[in-house]
Amino acid sequence: MADPLSLAASIITVATVAAQTSKAIAKLRVLNELPGRLQALKNEITDLEVVLHHIHSLVEERKVMPGADQTSLANLLERANLKLLELATVIDRIGKSCVGGGKLVNRAASWWKEKPRVQALQDDIREVKGNLNILLGASNSEKDDRALTAKQA
Repeated sequence: MADPLSLAASIITVATVAAQTSKAIAKLRVLNELPGRLQALKNEITDLEVVLHHIHSLVEERKVMPGADQTSLANLLERANLKLLELATVIDRIGKSCVGGGKLVNRAASWWKEKPRVQALQDDIREVKGNLNILLGASNSEKDDRALTAKQA
């Protein structure tokens, strides 16, 4: 079971990796070399960052989370971090084919080679984000229930 301070640090770490990955994707978009799929991927990562910031606020506010929530959150954060790091590696490979005046054919081939992996990683990131949203919603509901119970007492 992770303590809230470790969870908060993990959330910040994953949010930082997400922001760096998002910036790398933005650089590729500036090169005007790759399809709109990358913008959808960037949006997905930005959405993940927002969810992570909400969860960080919740962890900081509550200081204590039920053990099951801590374990679930720690597992989801680890999975998100791994997927984002893998995506960063793929984006780096694509980026290397786009810079230095490489032939258009090589850039297109690089994208088509990596496209299935990018799609799979986008799906994985979307799933993690959805699970984090569920955890966030459940925690907020629990918080509201406690507040209502305290008010009624």
